Parts: sequence; C-alpha cells; structure tokens
Amino acid sequence: MAFSVIVQKECGEFVNANGFTAWQGFNERGYEISFFDWNQMNAGVPPISRETITVGSVMFVRSALRRLGVDPAPLDYPTRLTPYLGRKIWQTTWSEVRARIDDPGEPVFVKPVEQDKAFTGYVVAAFRDLIRTAKWPGEMKLWASTPLSFISEWRYFVRQGKIIGVGHYKGDPMIYPDARIVQSALVDYGSDAPSAFGIDFGVAETGGTHLVEVNDGFSLGCLGLGPLAYSGLLEERWQQLVAVG
Repeated sequence: MAFSVIVQKECGEFVNANGFTAWQGFNERGYEISFFDWNQMNAGVPPISRETITVGSVMFVRSALRRLGVDPAPLDYPTRLTPYLGRKIWQTTWSEVRARIDDPGEPVFVKPVEQDKAFTGYVVAAFRDLIRTAKWPGEMKLWASTPLSFISEWRYFVRQGKIIGVGHYKGDPMIYPDARIVQSALVDYGSDAPSAFGIDFGVAETGGTHLVEVNDGFSLGCLGLGPLAYSGLLEERWQQLVAVG
C-alpha cells in the first residue's frame, strides 16, 4: 500500500528538530511529502486519509486522527507498570489541588490527563504556584503524584517490543538507569503496549531507577534518534492507530 506524508510547518519553517528529522527519514525512503500549518489543519485543508502519515505537534496529529475517527487516550502511567513508579499516583482536578494547597497540604506534582502537554508537569507546593493555573477550569482532570526528584532522565524508543534507540533529555547524562529494570518493564507491559512508543525512566535522587511516564509514538520527540528509525517509528504507530496494513 502506497503511503504519503504530511509534515507540519509554520511560517514556512519546520516547527522543531522532530519535524525536520522525520522529513529527512521519509524523504530518504522515497515518500511523497507535503507541508501544512496548524491553521490549515484546523480548517480541514490537508487531504487526510488512513494512508497519509501525519507528522507534527501532538495537537496537529490528533486533529488529523480525529478526522479519521481515532482519538487515542494518553498512555502516561499504564496499570501494568505501576510497580515501577516508585511513588503514589492518582487522578484529581484543579479544584481538589487548590483546596489541598489552601488546607495547607503537602507538595504535589501535577500534569494534565486528557489534554496532552496542555502544560508541563510541575510541583505545586504553595499558593503562589497556583497563580499560573488560573486559566484552567476547576474540573480539569489531572494526574497527581508525590514528588520524586530525578537526577537523570532518559527516553527509550520502542518498536514492536524492542528498544531501537535511547535519548537523554534531562539531568546528568553520565548517570544511567538500570537497564535490567527497563527491560523488565517492557516484558511486564506486554500485550498492553502499543506497537511504537517512548518509555521514560529516571534515576531518583534517593537512588533507584523508576518510570517517569510512557508517551505515545504518534507524535514523539526524536531526542537524537536517527531519521530512518524515527520515521519508521512514527509510521508504525500511525498504521496501528488507523488500522492500515
């Protein structure tokens, strides 16, 4: 089956290194590639089909998937991987977090549940930390967890159950997670795992290797993964999501 590719550009430029790297990979593999920006995607201009792999921001790719009736839930903290978290995690809302801080309560790390990357997760420890949350409604769903300080964080790129690359993205690059724990987590994730995804592990300040989070493969930062491997990972997950092939 012949595939084509849509890559997001804004003002005629690649949005970031992810788009450029994906373009390199698909171009080298001989795919027909076209470019559209967010306003065009939002207006329904791009010719989206199940055979058109779409590359861009989470919002950009989700918009394309929704036109095909596909709306994958964020992976975040899969139930099978709970033993690897090293911390308590639960769902809450901004209303509950605000009340908890006013109580006063203990510091809590929060990140969005349904709106991927609506904001970068951070620790709420005092009333001043809530000022930036004013635009978010009280009923907005959040993931909350007891704070765990990581001194080094790494992403493992997984395709068809195998690690195809590793990228360091935060902290000390000379401190590496325990590979045995990472491999064990992949085995435990098993059949629940998508065909292509990124799984982040970190080394805690208190010691030990723990799961940071799991990210879907349809719009995943490349973090140095080569063009051919990266484009292949994006294609793998797109095909699974739209049930092509």
